Amino acid sequence: MESLYKDRDVRRFIRAGGFFAVCMLITGAFLYYVHMEDIKSLYLQQQAEAAGALLQAGIEPVEAARILGGEIRAEMAEEGRQLMHSAGYEEPLSIRLIPPLRKIGFRWGLCFLIFGGLISLSSGGITYRLLAGQHKKLYEMEQSVRRFMEGDFEQRIPAEDEGDFALLSTAVNEMASSLNAHREAQKKAKDFLQDTITNISHQLKTPLAALFMYQDIIRQDPGEEETVKKFAAKSVKALERMQTLILNLLKMARLDADMIVFRRQNVKVRELLEDIKAELETRAEKEKKEIILTGDETSRMLCDRDWMQEAVSNLVKNALDHTKEGGRVEISWEETGVGMRVQVEDNGSGIHPEDMYSIFKRFYRSRFSNDREGAGLGLPLTKAIVEGHGGTVGVDSVPGQGSVFTLFFPDNR
Repeated sequence: MESLYKDRDVRRFIRAGGFFAVCMLITGAFLYYVHMEDIKSLYLQQQAEAAGALLQAGIEPVEAARILGGEIRAEMAEEGRQLMHSAGYEEPLSIRLIPPLRKIGFRWGLCFLIFGGLISLSSGGITYRLLAGQHKKLYEMEQSVRRFMEGDFEQRIPAEDEGDFALLSTAVNEMASSLNAHREAQKKAKDFLQDTITNISHQLKTPLAALFMYQDIIRQDPGEEETVKKFAAKSVKALERMQTLILNLLKMARLDADMIVFRRQNVKVRELLEDIKAELETRAEKEKKEIILTGDETSRMLCDRDWMQEAVSNLVKNALDHTKEGGRVEISWEETGVGMRVQVEDNGSGIHPEDMYSIFKRFYRSRFSNDREGAGLGLPLTKAIVEGHGGTVGVDSVPGQGSVFTLFFPDNR
């Protein structure tokens, strides 16, 4: 009932009905007063006629006045009724046969008929006004919903101030916003899938074409041992690139689909980073580059060891890709008062300012980079893993001097 009263139209209806009821009460009281005045006039007229009849019967005026104004006893009333009965006046007698009553009855019957008609018409008008307003609102809501279903996804129901229609319009608008957001998300997912497929096909096209070319060369000149060794090595390299690309795509897909549950454990940071150094040290030595570890021996962090190794090793590989012979890659870690910070710093070519806000996008390839082998998945994969652990990843770089990637994990020991 309280929520119903909050509706603006219902309040107007109640106010109009209350005002109308007060007016009807005042009008009814006035009609009642006038009606009683008519009855009083009729009564006085009958008394006057009775007084005249007494005077014509030879009764003295004083005695006639005493009779009219005196107390009428029960036996007198009974004698009077018998006299009236003998004259033909009985209770079953129709009002129409009594001229004074017929006149007053007709007049007041007409008055009360008009009064009742006004009450009915006014009540019906007020009710119709309310129902018409409610119908109009429902029609507008229905049209808004229909336009939304026909493709006007920005269509919303006009908001009401309060009441049940306000609750209904708010709920429908929230549902429309939710459906619109879901539609936008589906569109983005579809666009992303389309772009991903396009990028995958583009990334795989080059190594596949190279493999076919290498195999043709080997097949055409199978007796040349040097040629076979050279292009067999190139084939292996192309296959390794394809394997890395496919594995990274599968990892990204699993992360996007929330199929990965990070199994966190208390890990010694140095041991984790030493495994990464051991994995990449052969490559670093071959390229005459150095990997350095710096940090507290006892530091620990809560993480999924395999996935965290994947995240940091991607940063180290990226650093090796962008440093020249004799370059240095330093992995450092430090426990702060609010969490664990891990940094991968190199003295390589750095990142161009134009690329700073795009390097974590999938398949992004800088036009300033000399690296033509990468697929643009390593850094996005690192970002997804770090954020999956509740951490953040950032980068600072000076072109020509190197880059520093910083991973920060809030205190979760």
